[in-house]
Amino acid sequence: MKSYYSYDHIDLWNEEVWKDKISSVYGLVTWMGEHEKREETMYHSPVDGCYGEECRTLSSYTHKTNCVAAPGVIKKWEEMGMCFDCRSQGGVSWFILAPRDCYMNYGKKLETLVVIHNEDINDPYWAMKMLERYDSCSRMAARDKDLILVYIANERPDYDRIYVNILQEAFVAVPGDTERVWLDVSPVYECGMKLKDIPGFVYKDENGRDADPDKAAVRFRESGMWALNITHRWENRVSLSRDQMSKENWSSQAFDLHKLVHSESGRNIAESMVPEYEFDTIEDEGFLRYWSKMGLRYESHDTKFRRWTAAVPEGAFEDRESKLPVICVLQEVNRSNEHLAVTESSYFYEYFRIAAQGECMLINFVLEDADDNDLLVEILEEAFERYPMIDRSRIYAAGHSHNGRYTYEFAFRHPEMIAAISTYGISAGLQPKAMIPMTDEKISHIRKYDMPTICLAGCTEHNLLYPLSKDAKGLRPWQGKAPDFPLTAEDRAKTWQLRLKAHNCPEKTLEEIYETADSKDGAVRNLGIPADKSETMWLDGSEVYIADILNAEGRYHLRVVGEENMPHNTTPVQQKLSWSFMRRFARDLETGKTIELY
Repeated sequence: MKSYYSYDHIDLWNEEVWKDKISSVYGLVTWMGEHEKREETMYHSPVDGCYGEECRTLSSYTHKTNCVAAPGVIKKWEEMGMCFDCRSQGGVSWFILAPRDCYMNYGKKLETLVVIHNEDINDPYWAMKMLERYDSCSRMAARDKDLILVYIANERPDYDRIYVNILQEAFVAVPGDTERVWLDVSPVYECGMKLKDIPGFVYKDENGRDADPDKAAVRFRESGMWALNITHRWENRVSLSRDQMSKENWSSQAFDLHKLVHSESGRNIAESMVPEYEFDTIEDEGFLRYWSKMGLRYESHDTKFRRWTAAVPEGAFEDRESKLPVICVLQEVNRSNEHLAVTESSYFYEYFRIAAQGECMLINFVLEDADDNDLLVEILEEAFERYPMIDRSRIYAAGHSHNGRYTYEFAFRHPEMIAAISTYGISAGLQPKAMIPMTDEKISHIRKYDMPTICLAGCTEHNLLYPLSKDAKGLRPWQGKAPDFPLTAEDRAKTWQLRLKAHNCPEKTLEEIYETADSKDGAVRNLGIPADKSETMWLDGSEVYIADILNAEGRYHLRVVGEENMPHNTTPVQQKLSWSFMRRFARDLETGKTIELY
C-alpha cells in the first residue's frame, strides 16, 4: 500500500541516481578489503603481559578505539617528533601519524599517504601491530617531517565508504594537503592483480579522461610501497542522509526503509537532498540563489584558517533593531571536501527553513576535537561584530552523533554563552566511558549549571538506544561490539541514572526504570524512561515518543525524544521539536541564570 505514496524527487532515494557522485576509488578500496590477507598473530610485547579484555585495566588503553597505545612505542615516535592520534568512526578504527609541528601550523599543508589494512580491531594491539608492519614508511615520515600518514584498520570490507568520512575527519585534525593525497595499493600487486582489472574501478586523469591506473601507480618515495594518486578521487558528493538511512551500518534490523521512503518524512528528507544533488560547493552562485529564493542570505567566513558559515534571514539586514536568536549547528563545513558544507545545509534542512521564516539565524561550524571546538567562542565574538542583530541571550547549540557529544561538551565549557542545547543520535543516558568520558569530576561540574537539554534519536539506530529498560535486541551481526557500550538493561538504566544526577533531577531506582517495560504509556514504554510528563505523537508518518523530566526545582528542562523507524540520522521532525524546545529559553547574561520565556 505505501508504495503508492509518491512525490517530487523520490528518485533521489535511488542509489543509481548518485552513482557518478560516489568516490571513484570506492571499488578499489572494497576490493582490497575483500582480498588482502589478514595475519592472525599475537602482539609480541604486551603491556604488563595483558591480552584481550585484560587490557581494559591499563592506563594506556582507550575504550572508544579499543587500543593499547604501548608507552614505549609511543614514546619512540614522540622522540622522533611524531604524534600518534588514534580514532574510531562508523565501526572502523584508524590513526594518524603526523609531525608534531603540523598541529601548531594548520595553514601549512602536508602531503598525505593513506594506508588501509585488514586488521582485527577486536585485538587491543591492532594499532601497535600496524605501526610495526609499516615501520619503514613511518620512519620515512618522521625523518622528512613533510608527510602525514593515515592508517585505517579494516575489520570487514568497507562497503559503507567509511574511509571517506575518515579522511574528512583527518583533514580537520591535521593540515593534510587535499591536492596531494595518495593511497597505498600494494595489496593489489601482492595478490597478483593489476589495478586496471579491479571490478568497478575506473581511474581518470586530471582532465577526467579514462587512464591506466597501473601506469599512474608509483613507488612512494623510498618506502617501496606502491601508491596511487587519489587527489579529488576519494571524496563523495552524495547525500549523507540517504547514505545513513539506506546503509545497514547505521540501523538495526527492525528498520524499514521502504516505510520511511513512502511517507511524509521521506518526502521532506528527499526535498532536503536536492541541494546535495545539484551543487558541489557553497561557492556555486546557484547554491546561494537557492537559499536567497527561500529568504536566506548564506555567507562563508574564516577564522584561524577554519571555515564557518552563517545563514541569516534577509529581513534581519533591514530591521537592525530587532534581535535574532542563533542556533550554532555543530556540523562539518570545512574544506577537506567542498561538498561537506552543502551537505550540512541539507542535513539540517529544517533548521534552514526555520531560519528562512525569520525565527532565528544559523552559525555552522565544528572541528573534530573538543578542545579545538573552543574556537567557536572566537567565532561567536566575530559573529557578534558582523551581525549586530544577534540576541546574545539566546544562543543555542545542536549537533548529531559525535557532534552531539561535542555540543554537550561545549555547552558546559561555556555555560554563560549557551541558553539551551539539542543532541541528536546519541543515548539519552550518559556513558562513563564514552568518547568524552563522563567522569565524577565532569558530572559534578555539569550539576553546577542549569542547561535545558533535549535529546533526540531514532528508535532503530545502529546502537539500539531505546528502550533503556531492556537489553539491546535486534542488532545486526557486526554491531554491538564497541567496548563498554551499554547493551544490557542494567548498564543502559545506569546511564539514565547518571543523566538524572548530572541534570539535578530526582533519582530513579533500577527497578523503577525496568518497570517502564510494562507501562501502558506508549512513550514511557518505548523509551524505557520513567517520565514526569509524556506524549506520543504521530508526525510525518511515524510515531514520536516524548518524555519530560522535572528537575529538583520543578522545571521541565530535560526532554527525551525517540522517533519510530528512524536510524542514525537527524530528521525534519526532530529539528522542529528541537526548536520548539530550545526557543523557550534564554540566558541572563549578568547572572548566568536560565530564563524561561514562556
